[in-house]
Amino acid sequence: MKWSEVPPKAKHYILYHTLTCPLLFTWYILPYYLLITGYTVIEVGFLFTAVEVLGTIATALIGRFFTKVDIRKGLIIMEFLGGLATFIYGFAKGYLAPLVILVGTLIEEVASIFYPLYQAYERLIYPRENLRDLLAWHLRLPELAIVLTYPIFGYIFGVLCPIPEFIRQSFFVFGLVWMTMVLYIAKFFPGIIPEKEVEHLTSTGDTFKWLKLYVIAHVIFMLAWSLTPTLSLVYYIIKVYNGNLLHVALVETAISSATILATYIVEKIPRESGYKALQAGTLLTLIGVVMIVLTPPFPLLLLAFYIVRLGDAIIFVFKRMWLFEVISAKQAILVPAYISSIVNVMSLMSNFISSILSYIDPRAPYVATLSLFTILVALYQKLKEYFRG
Repeated sequence: MKWSEVPPKAKHYILYHTLTCPLLFTWYILPYYLLITGYTVIEVGFLFTAVEVLGTIATALIGRFFTKVDIRKGLIIMEFLGGLATFIYGFAKGYLAPLVILVGTLIEEVASIFYPLYQAYERLIYPRENLRDLLAWHLRLPELAIVLTYPIFGYIFGVLCPIPEFIRQSFFVFGLVWMTMVLYIAKFFPGIIPEKEVEHLTSTGDTFKWLKLYVIAHVIFMLAWSLTPTLSLVYYIIKVYNGNLLHVALVETAISSATILATYIVEKIPRESGYKALQAGTLLTLIGVVMIVLTPPFPLLLLAFYIVRLGDAIIFVFKRMWLFEVISAKQAILVPAYISSIVNVMSLMSNFISSILSYIDPRAPYVATLSLFTILVALYQKLKEYFRG
């Protein structure tokens, strides 16, 4: 599918993600800032875990609420809170820094409660007949934005101005820019209330079986990655490679470059081979993680993360297709919200656990993920009947 063929609603949504992706570099700046200003990896992990505990139950409640309310309103609230949290981080200085970080991360956690609205909105604006191609564009342009901006940010914060004071003040700029995305959503996003959406969804007796299998696979997948949060990556780069934010930015650039390639690969894979694509993607992820554990020279580390993300992006497209094909418009918000709550409960201590593992050995969180990805390879074989049905 050419960009000119993408429906206007989908086009505006994809461009929104393209504009916001560069702002997500703050997800790496925050743990880096805390680590270089004297906090241990365990202290940072404990702080992030304490915040996650407070936001777990609310996710499911948000999902039920927005089946009857315009999803766009939730997205506006989420963007404003994300920008506000980032702006607040700019005040994290001196003895009040822990309190400021706690307040900011609490606000960010409240914003994350609205994340399931993304999947709901995608389910409602992406035509089912072009789902695979639209998901490819959904990844392609935002990742291109990362490739173009992260190396610049990494050079600025890692080489030109690596001092904590400059890094701290940058949060003010990122936060203000982030909050302007509220205006974009208000202007270009149509209002959608899932409960009022009418569609003809073919339902079979096996639908629940495939949805249940999806939930199991997704929970395992998210648990695997929850053991390697951004904190683990930043700490790994600092300790093993004596790196800075430029090194982190180069890793993320390699990851995004792999995603762009993956979007062209998935367009060539027929739907009936979806289960093979999921297995192949998981195997690529396993290979890449093994390379990371072996701590190769930095250029090969970039290749390792490239391989990981190549597999991960292939998984994303076919797993998201799988979900959208077995849920209705109303379920588009309820199901992702409930799944998110399940994942949050099961991975409640993952930040703290990963920080302890990182303290023992920076590679340990990546070792812990390997067994979970191995389970997924076998699990995806059960999808042969679904994708060929």
